[in-house]
Amino acid sequence: MLHTLLAAIGLAVCIALAVHMVLPYRARARVDAGVARLGAWLQSLIDRATGWRRRQRQTRAAALEAERVIRRARDSALHDDRDGRTDGEWDGNVYRPKSFEKPKKPH
Repeated sequence: MLHTLLAAIGLAVCIALAVHMVLPYRARARVDAGVARLGAWLQSLIDRATGWRRRQRQTRAAALEAERVIRRARDSALHDDRDGRTDGEWDGNVYRPKSFEKPKKPH
């Protein structure tokens, strides 16, 4: 059964190539362009089908990395507060040190 199927596919490919070689130049170019469009369409379908998992993993990894960086910055700022080096407040995930609120000297 498998041998018969492979033989049939091989025969179909040989006949298609023979017909392709007999076609005039313009018809051959048109067939080649159609096959290229079909291949590009199939490739885009495959990319869309396999790419959504990759995009999900990248989005999840980016969110975890952002959370880790924010947590590290918060811990660092709290550590600095305990040492008395900086004084400030948190506004969401933004830390604003009190040292930034000093009035600027005019030049």
